[in-house]
Amino acid sequence: MDDGGARVDLGQLYVVLVVMGAAFFVGFLGYLQLTWQALPTFSPLAVVFFILVGIFAEKNKISIGNGVEISAAFLPDFLAATILGPFAAAIVAAGTLPAWFQRGNPVRNAFYVSAFTFTSGATGLAYWALIGALPTHVMQIIVGGLVSALCYQACNYLLFMPLMAVRRGIGPRDFFEEAFRPFIPFHLFFLFMSLVLLFSFDRYGASSLVLYLLPILGLVYAFRAFARERDLAHSLEQFSLEMAGSMLTALDLKDNYTGHHSAAVALYSYDTAAELRLSSRERALAHLGGLLHDVGKISVPDRILNCPTTLGEADWGVVQGHAGAGQEILSNMTEFEELGRIILHHHERFDGQGYPRGLGAGEIPLISRIVAIADSYSAMVSKRPYSRRREPEEAMAELRSGSGSQFDPYVAQAFLAVLGRGDEDYRRGQEADFRVQFQKVRFLRDIT
Repeated sequence: MDDGGARVDLGQLYVVLVVMGAAFFVGFLGYLQLTWQALPTFSPLAVVFFILVGIFAEKNKISIGNGVEISAAFLPDFLAATILGPFAAAIVAAGTLPAWFQRGNPVRNAFYVSAFTFTSGATGLAYWALIGALPTHVMQIIVGGLVSALCYQACNYLLFMPLMAVRRGIGPRDFFEEAFRPFIPFHLFFLFMSLVLLFSFDRYGASSLVLYLLPILGLVYAFRAFARERDLAHSLEQFSLEMAGSMLTALDLKDNYTGHHSAAVALYSYDTAAELRLSSRERALAHLGGLLHDVGKISVPDRILNCPTTLGEADWGVVQGHAGAGQEILSNMTEFEELGRIILHHHERFDGQGYPRGLGAGEIPLISRIVAIADSYSAMVSKRPYSRRREPEEAMAELRSGSGSQFDPYVAQAFLAVLGRGDEDYRRGQEADFRVQFQKVRFLRDIT
């Protein structure tokens, strides 16, 4: 038998052991319910109530980005364990099966229901065993609640970790980093809410629990609705970005200079923004602005774009129109209105002699000033139909001479420092690749 087959068999064996263990554990909890006087009387109505809350929580998972979702199911599981006892908690956990049942996947369903049943039952067992040793209600709720919550997370980890190790080859530490650490702030929030609800139940009775729980569930539903809208907006933004990137790719097909040049400008713009200690969002915006600054050239005819001689006044006017065209293209995508303004002004000059609006100094957006100097430098060190390629030292000298007139001196100083630390390939723009830079932009947009 091959390694994969052995691994699957081992995983199935583990699932069988967990299912059998959970069945025996539930039987043990049922026995305790009948014999342990400290436990509350079993209430079918309360169990049904918490099952319905658990199903609602599972059905309304909250997206926290990148396809990762978190459920508020800890609330009903924890409250059932601490209010109704371990046996009732196990029944509540099993009762939420309809919320996450997968048709045609009996092994997964059996494992999940067994793991959740064991976790909730163990949480209740830890709470009710501990509170007997604590002198006051407040200590019982705080200390007992914290310890049993820790038991809840530990059981989840210990039950799922071996299966992940067998099925996916993930070690204990990596599993914790992937499946637990990102959710810690949310678990702490739900724990705080649970302790508040437990205190209200202890102080004011079952009616107060319902009164406080309903607004919390409403908040969970509102967060889910907000998360769905956010994910939709992100998808639309991603689509818009890909559309703009496709336009630039199409432009590169008719003008081989554009793609490599745009990648270099993106790289230089991002590094200059970092040198200026701008925020991560501004760095991402500079990078994206550098990559798409020439997207408006899609409107310029090929005969002008690839003309090997000096352009006449009329043709030069057409070329100058690419800044406005780029702004118009991006402004039609509501997510990129700010980016459109940056691209509109990337040919303005610090002394006010640029185009299209003749803005000067602080009137020009800072990111536009960054893209402008990166664009000019990359153009100088690149081979183009109508001008010779300059050596990096010569181009850097042009930047120094244009500082305070064509270029913002503050930005020029930062860009020259970046170039001074780079190697020869970097200064010539040889490290820039359009596809790499486009993928990097998509990543930067995700984290801002």
